[in-house]
Amino acid sequence: MKKIYLLALLCLPFALKAQDGVVFKIKYQPNHTYNMNMGLGMNMNVTVTGDPAILQKLKDEGINQPVMALLGLGVNGTMKTGTPGADNMMPITMDFKIDSLNVSANGKQAPIPPSATDKAIHINGHANADNISMFVIDSVNGKKAGDSSQNSMKQMMSMVQRQVQFPATAMKPGDTFTQNMPINVPMKGSKSNIKVDASITYKLNNIADGKAYFDVMPKFSMNMDIMKIAVNISGNGTGKMVYSIKDNFPLSRSGTFNATIKVTSAKLNVDGTAVITSSTMTVIN
Repeated sequence: MKKIYLLALLCLPFALKAQDGVVFKIKYQPNHTYNMNMGLGMNMNVTVTGDPAILQKLKDEGINQPVMALLGLGVNGTMKTGTPGADNMMPITMDFKIDSLNVSANGKQAPIPPSATDKAIHINGHANADNISMFVIDSVNGKKAGDSSQNSMKQMMSMVQRQVQFPATAMKPGDTFTQNMPINVPMKGSKSNIKVDASITYKLNNIADGKAYFDVMPKFSMNMDIMKIAVNISGNGTGKMVYSIKDNFPLSRSGTFNATIKVTSAKLNVDGTAVITSSTMTVIN
């Protein structure tokens, strides 16, 4: 009997640890450097039907059915955060550059101007240490930022900050949560709004060595009708995410998304599928 009690006491800390959860959140730490590498690939296979004259013109230009298009994009970037001031605002500098860009259709490489990968973007700004979506640009490539640049950057940073909306309560391995991202945007010249229904389900698989490992399962559908052209895109995917608990930030994220595409108009119709792959790696110092 004593041996049973002893064994129970030895197992107790592990049982308690399994019952304890972790509260996750996305936060940029002051005086840190975030080195990011992002990749995007798309393999699209579509068939175009409709007006014979237009189809013949496409054929004369070397575009045969079905159309198989490939896209590859690589971007690297660095974000550096400084020391917050008395107002809790911290300086931030960002540098981004397109490393590679490749586009081809039916094996024919599309010409990419050198300027697409030659230029880099350098941004100086500041943001609230507790909410980086409150980002204010001071300058872009040494020039004072205008209102349009400010609005664009605020939207981008807001999307980055909301990339994962963890629940406020602690999570344990096996727990899941779903982040819904519906969008309904009025569009000039459209009979109806652009409707996007997107969601991502996260499942916490394991916590080990200060990292949390998640399965990522996105779903997406978009419908819009512009100038008598109806566009419908839908799909789902699978992926993985590794999150650093001490850094409050994902270290890696990868996934594959399978989509169906349907475009309907008076003269041309497009039906196809696309496989989209993405990956992001972040090294934090």
